[in-house]
Amino acid sequence: MLGIVMNTDPYITPATYPPAVPIPDDAGTVSATAVQQLAATKPWVRFISVMTFVGAGFMLIAAAGMAVLGVVGGVAGRRMPAGPANNPFTSVMGFGLAALYVVLAIVYIFPGIKLWKYANAIAALIESGRNKDLVAALNQQRSFWKFVGIMLISIFVLYFIAIIGFVAFAGIAAAKAH
Repeated sequence: MLGIVMNTDPYITPATYPPAVPIPDDAGTVSATAVQQLAATKPWVRFISVMTFVGAGFMLIAAAGMAVLGVVGGVAGRRMPAGPANNPFTSVMGFGLAALYVVLAIVYIFPGIKLWKYANAIAALIESGRNKDLVAALNQQRSFWKFVGIMLISIFVLYFIAIIGFVAFAGIAAAKAH
């Protein structure tokens, strides 16, 4: 991929810009200050990456616990006499929540992987100091933030759908009550 060198003078009109000159990605080295700034973020990037893996692991453990409780609740419910404690949905809810936690754990793993790759790209930049490695590190960071942005949009859409659903459910329940 080629970079573009452009004039950064804000007072020059676009028509007076000199033609862009493509430069190869591996041309030149990155300043020591820029490398030091990224090197200072590397331990934190790695830490957050590891914490997302740990969080995903805890979610999987919680999912296993919910699945076990679903089985135990289902078995215990069949042995109890009919009543509020004998709810046939106990095991279904346990398995449903377990499945939700497994999906959330899988989603948590992706930002952790992206941050891990970003930390590796920073390590490569620290060793080489090449512009090519800086571009690779910034590309990994872009990939992470793109994923986070898509996830936030997805969460807001799900919240919107849930709010509409709750309002509709409340309206239906109120209509049936009258």
